[in-house]
Amino acid sequence: MSNKNLILGGGQYLEPGRSAEEMHFVFSVLQPESDQPTLISTSFLPHAVALKPDQPTTLAVFEKKGPGACEIDLNSMTLTRVIETVPERHFYGHGAYSADAGLLYCTESYLDGFKGVIAVRDADSHQLLGEFPTYGEEPHECQLIDDGKVMVVTNGGGPLGGDAPCVTYIDVQTEKLLDRIEMTNERINTGHFALDEDGGLIVVSAPRAGLELTDNGGVSIKPAGAPMVSKTEPADVVARMKGEALSVAIHQGSRVAAVAHPDGDMVTLWSMADGRFIKVMDFPRPRGICLDTEDTGFFISYGSDTRLGFVHAETLEADESRVRVNTYQSGSHVFNWIRDTQNLGFEL
Repeated sequence: MSNKNLILGGGQYLEPGRSAEEMHFVFSVLQPESDQPTLISTSFLPHAVALKPDQPTTLAVFEKKGPGACEIDLNSMTLTRVIETVPERHFYGHGAYSADAGLLYCTESYLDGFKGVIAVRDADSHQLLGEFPTYGEEPHECQLIDDGKVMVVTNGGGPLGGDAPCVTYIDVQTEKLLDRIEMTNERINTGHFALDEDGGLIVVSAPRAGLELTDNGGVSIKPAGAPMVSKTEPADVVARMKGEALSVAIHQGSRVAAVAHPDGDMVTLWSMADGRFIKVMDFPRPRGICLDTEDTGFFISYGSDTRLGFVHAETLEADESRVRVNTYQSGSHVFNWIRDTQNLGFEL
């Protein structure tokens, strides 16, 4: 584990001549400087991961809108345990460990509607201990901030006329709502988000529930101390935001946020300082985005041949010499395990 970057991501593939019922699902572990990823078989398409703070080689991995969740051990490169939820709910893709590594929080939604909760489990046994509200409908991504005291949750919301999509800030100890931020475009949900170091917020969205999947998603930015604004300009770029805006990452040094738009075949770049549009870059079906360990730029997964590319933060140009092909990372996200582990305070 001494390499500079270790990129994790979910994927799926079919062997030639096989039917969709024989789809293979994998968790791919890739050192970008090497040729081949290590593949760990799963029973579902991995969406997002959570690192256990006291033992970051232990990962909780979740399915989006499904019963699948498991624990993966990076030391042995094996799936060690299955995590189960209650019959009336499914996992919604994301989770987070408490700062003391004692609890595992999971976003879950009920099968019969848009209601959801944050489920609270024992981090070791995975026993369900309780749950608390997200103050919105269809909770998806969750992150802990302020040393684990506050949970930030995206709530995708119900159909038009129903509960509004929003981002909520919740006191974990009291389970009380601290803040609720709604988008200014009522036709988009709230999917994924990233936080600037000074508290700025960027949210990426798909079309709201009940709308066509080919309708526009969007990007919404709330610079620190400023209101939330769902972007409408540049008009030609916003017009390309068909379907979901999927993954987002912020380069803190330059305060540039990168957003993947798979159906628009582009990555958009935005300033977190003032919400300004910076640039559009053409990529075929980009999906996951994460930062490199050295803070020099963005890794981006894209293409039908599951490529991993790199964009320099200083120049905002792609580096063709660093492209890797056949990574099997075709899921919604990629994660840099070494960077994330160092952010937990571990020296590798």
